[in-house]
Amino acid sequence: MSDEKAIYWLTQVSGWFGYILLILFQNLMLGNVDLGIFKVLFVNFALGITISHSMRSVFVRSGMLSMKILNVIPRIILIALAAGVISSLIYGLISDYLFQSGAGVPSVLSPPFTLLIELLFPFTTVHLFWSILYFAAIYLKNYEREEVKNLRLSSSMNEVELGNLRSQLNPHFMFNALNSIRALVDENPNQAKVSITRMSRILRSSLLAGRRNLVTLREEADLVADYLALEKIRYEERLEYEIEVPDELKFVKVPPILLQTLAENAVKHGISNLPKGGKISIKAATTKSDGNDAILRLTVANTGTFDPSKRVTERSTSVGIANSRRRLNLLFGDDASMSIYNRGDEVICEVTIPLNIKIQDHEDIDD
Repeated sequence: MSDEKAIYWLTQVSGWFGYILLILFQNLMLGNVDLGIFKVLFVNFALGITISHSMRSVFVRSGMLSMKILNVIPRIILIALAAGVISSLIYGLISDYLFQSGAGVPSVLSPPFTLLIELLFPFTTVHLFWSILYFAAIYLKNYEREEVKNLRLSSSMNEVELGNLRSQLNPHFMFNALNSIRALVDENPNQAKVSITRMSRILRSSLLAGRRNLVTLREEADLVADYLALEKIRYEERLEYEIEVPDELKFVKVPPILLQTLAENAVKHGISNLPKGGKISIKAATTKSDGNDAILRLTVANTGTFDPSKRVTERSTSVGIANSRRRLNLLFGDDASMSIYNRGDEVICEVTIPLNIKIQDHEDIDD
């Protein structure tokens, strides 16, 4: 027997048993308890289970379980009425057999069928109530199944979208960095070797970004340090940078390549447009939300001016920032945010992420 059938029969037996207990309690209150009442209770119990199970078969075979509720209601009323008539007839005939001791005792089939009419209303009401409860349970179960189905579908769609977004997050500076390293091969071979090592780490991080939802802040900070060190080769004294990540925050989880994307945006639309260059400052700190929950605040500041009305012409960076916002929304919903604004002669990009992260992360590539 399946779990659903077991639950159905358990509900059936317990429900009808509760119903006869209610009848027994009413008779106890009226002082009408004798051997006959137990016969009546047994008949009601057996009749209730038999008729209601037959009604369930009609519901299933007629396709009522998949109908709209407005189409189901009149059918339920008619079936409950039919069940009430059948129950009244069967109960009346059994009562005639069990309790009729002589002539003159009215039978359920005796005109003008007064006894049948008296039995019809309570039996119809009981079966109508049972039908309502049954359909309510079915609709609730179907609703829960649809909710689970929708959640699984939404999760699958989000995972596909995350995969698409992560696939667009490969560092866009690769060609420039390779050109810078090529120039170093003859001028400074040792620095060229170090730069190649940094490049390999960045490529590895980019590869892992397609396999992981989250990485530690330490990994992300190391990636940004490698990226800015390579950009430093190209911009030389025009680029200064600092990265401050407290030790207690190094193992906090963040989306991969998030900081690198923001740092890249700071270089392309800040430092590269300034003849004298500027400075990039990346900091991590904790703060409290309005609800007193702990949140991680990541700040990327660069020398320059942000003009929100000016359209970004560099499509790759525009996509990177938009993807970063979208990834934050997919992973954390409204609990995370990203904002870009001016503060003095600096452009500030600020990201907030909840610290109580409950996202299952995985990695498919061995270290």
